Amino acid sequence: MDLVTLKMYLVPLAEGSMWTLALFFASAFLAVALGLLVCLCRLSGAALPRKLAKLYIEIIRGTPLLLQLFFIYYGLPELGIVIDGFVAGVMGLTLNLGAYLAELFRSGIQSVDSGQYEAARALGLSKTQRLKNVVLPQALRTIFPALGNYALVLVKETSLVAVISVYELMRAGEMLAGATFQALTVYTLVGIIYFAMCSVVSWIFRRSEKKLTVPGYWSGSGENNDLTKA
Repeated sequence: MDLVTLKMYLVPLAEGSMWTLALFFASAFLAVALGLLVCLCRLSGAALPRKLAKLYIEIIRGTPLLLQLFFIYYGLPELGIVIDGFVAGVMGLTLNLGAYLAELFRSGIQSVDSGQYEAARALGLSKTQRLKNVVLPQALRTIFPALGNYALVLVKETSLVAVISVYELMRAGEMLAGATFQALTVYTLVGIIYFAMCSVVSWIFRRSEKKLTVPGYWSGSGENNDLTKA
């Protein structure tokens, strides 16, 4: 393949990659917020939020992401709710990942030693302060490796939105392969780009994980958040 042909192939794939990254960042941000909210509902002492959160998690984890995307993009218009393809893709990815993150956050929070809660309460910290300054930092250290794995999964799952005609990397590859009849070459380039994106995300999480192991990273004072050792 000459440089001119390679450039011709890379231009649409690069554009598709930008949309893939947009899908990734939008979905990741919203999924973290949704997952934390559902997690707190799941741990709530009130029965209704707890049951609704559990129902949401069971439904999402019990059905394929592809079905969820079809439901949002093709099913909701029958109820008069028409959603743009990109927005539908973000919604589907967010709802799907949010359910898994909710359970991940819950396991992380419940892994924090009960003595931490008691020590924080003894210091007069409010429930919000205990969660923000004591519980979540310690829970994050526990779940961070798994969080990185979910990020890698999300990068690859963005390719599924191609089935609802959202223009991203996979969709760009399909269109290019159809136009050039060079499927092997095009999908090899698509695979290389996905691999490069996943490698960068993996590197970022590895670097971040090392920082999380440094005492005082959260407090900035050279002391960690373990109140039982204070």
